[in-house]
Amino acid sequence: MASTGPAPRAAEEIVSAAFRFGGRGQGADGASVVWSVAEGRRGRRWREVRNAGQAVASSLLLETDAAGRFAHLELSTPSGLLTLHPERDGTLHGHAIVSDGIEHIEGLPWDADGLAMLEGSTICRLAAIACLADVIAVGASRAHLAAVIPPTLWVDVKPIRIERIDATGWRFADEAPFTVDARGLPILRGGEIWPLERDEEPAARHR
Repeated sequence: MASTGPAPRAAEEIVSAAFRFGGRGQGADGASVVWSVAEGRRGRRWREVRNAGQAVASSLLLETDAAGRFAHLELSTPSGLLTLHPERDGTLHGHAIVSDGIEHIEGLPWDADGLAMLEGSTICRLAAIACLADVIAVGASRAHLAAVIPPTLWVDVKPIRIERIDATGWRFADEAPFTVDARGLPILRGGEIWPLERDEEPAARHR
C-alpha cells in the first residue's frame, strides 16, 4: 500500500524553518553587540554580549516561553551577577551578587506578560517586540510593566511607555527609535545577521 504520510523532507523543512539567527552591530548607546536567538519547543533563548571600548559592558542570557513571555535571565556586568525569573504566583524572584554581598529579590509584584529590560540591551528589545507585536497596533502606545535593569543591577519594576511608531519601528520610554526587519530582527549600524542553519542564505549587511 502506498504511503499517505508527509513527504520525506517535511520534517527537515520544519527544522529549517526554526527561528535561529545570530548577528552583530552597534547599539544606539554606541556599544558593540554580538547576539543570537534560537527557538525550541519551550520558547526562545536569546544571548548577547555588549562591549564598550575594550571592556565587556554586559553578558546576558534571556529566555522567553512559547508565548513569548519573559521566563528567565542570567546577567553579568562589571557590577556583578544577576539571576531573575517570575513565579507562577505573580511575583518576581532572583538575586544579585555584587562586591558587598548578595541582594535577594523576593515577591515583587509581576504581570505574566511583564518584560525584562536591561539598559542598552538589543535582545531585551527584540524579545519585547516579539511579545507585543500582536498587542500594540501601529501608531499606538501603552504603559507596560517591566523589570528595568541598570548596569548596577538594582532592579526597578515599573511601567514604561512603549510606542509602535510604524510596522518596523518601536520606541521604549524616551530612547531613540529601535528598528527591526520583517522577521523581527534588529537593524543596527554596521550590522550583519547570519542564519544559524548552514543551508540558509546569508542576510544583507546593514549600513
